[in-house]
Amino acid sequence: MDGNPPRNDQDARDWFAPPADQPTDIASDITYSGALPPRPMPTAPPSIPIPGKLAPPTDLRVWPPPEPEGEDGSTQPFPALRTNRQPPPRALAPTALPPAAPSPTAPPLAAPAYGVPAEPPGADLPVATDAPASPVRRRTGLLIGGAVLSVALAVAAPSVFGYRAFEYGRPDYTVHVVPPGQAGTVQHVSWQATVEKIKDPSGKRDRSDRQWMKIVATRTALDAEGAIRHGAPADVKLTDRAGRTWQVETLNNETPPDVNDNKVGTPYRMEMLGVVPPSVADQVEVTIRPSTYRDVPGQSAADFVKDAFSSTEKDDQVLRFRR
Repeated sequence: MDGNPPRNDQDARDWFAPPADQPTDIASDITYSGALPPRPMPTAPPSIPIPGKLAPPTDLRVWPPPEPEGEDGSTQPFPALRTNRQPPPRALAPTALPPAAPSPTAPPLAAPAYGVPAEPPGADLPVATDAPASPVRRRTGLLIGGAVLSVALAVAAPSVFGYRAFEYGRPDYTVHVVPPGQAGTVQHVSWQATVEKIKDPSGKRDRSDRQWMKIVATRTALDAEGAIRHGAPADVKLTDRAGRTWQVETLNNETPPDVNDNKVGTPYRMEMLGVVPPSVADQVEVTIRPSTYRDVPGQSAADFVKDAFSSTEKDDQVLRFRR
């Protein structure tokens, strides 16, 4: 029982060998592992005789005619094209006879004028006719005109739309020049602004290619309408005489965010910083474009959206403070 077959008795055989009393017939022995006898070759079934005698094929090629022996070529003819095209009118017209020679008694040709060739006698002059244009030419002209019109519309429509959007986003500004030390009034709000040179607010050493500027703007509501217009300015810039501009960053804004805290007649201070080249530090001026935002107390969101879409007021009013 150790897994090895017994070898000492008279029945010493392999595990897979059949016992001696088992028949060795291949047909009935499923454990036979010897060589198989050769298989017989299959034979064709006996032919069935057909009565009569088969005649050889008599089919002959009629078209195209057979080619000579030894030449290779295609036996597939090109099909004939069916068409209703007619020859051009010139081909159907009779051939024009050459002009007859002038008679000896014909008057001599007149001398042509300078630069104008003489016309021989009997020459046919062009006769103006009012025959309508052919349908093919008319259709071609319509197609060309439609294509040109389509291209013009495709090019002009985006340009017009873009210009309208640009004009709405950047309208023609109305600039109000404010004398030095005075205030400018826009949208029921009085504005004042000053600008001066300062050192680098970060404490670093000053550079020769830049100059820090400090802008102080003061806003004062003149009435209740000015009090609800307490939004931050739409744009604040530094501008030189050549029209160049520099952006500024807001450092401090004392304007109350709640409309109820805005008092009529009370000035609110805003401080901003900017950087300009040293060469224009003494001439740059402050430009302020106030916002059209209106914070109406108790107004619903629907009314706010309705007023925003129906309002015709634009952010096109600019205050420029002289120095």
